Amino acid sequence: MKELKDALAAARKTVADLEAQIAAVTGGQAPTGAPVVKRSRLSSEEIRGRIIKALAAAPEGLGQKAIADQTGLGYQTVIAYMKANASIFKTTGALKTKRWLLR
Repeated sequence: MKELKDALAAARKTVADLEAQIAAVTGGQAPTGAPVVKRSRLSSEEIRGRIIKALAAAPEGLGQKAIADQTGLGYQTVIAYMKANASIFKTTGALKTKRWLLR
């Protein structure tokens, strides 16, 4: 049993040394021991508030990319929210010229 524990400790040291070498070559930080932080999800109310605030500031309307840029939300998040809640928005144009406005 002691031999296995010693072998495991040696293997861990080897891995740590290799990760340190990788970090030195790439200029990054070694992944060992780095905490994994899970992003928190935004509520629908927060997404709605950000989108409405951006559209209220633009009476001529905004495209989906512009909404994503101004709100800090992901493009796919904006698309999904706009499609799911189309009744509270109105649109003009089609395809690339499509603009979203508040009703």
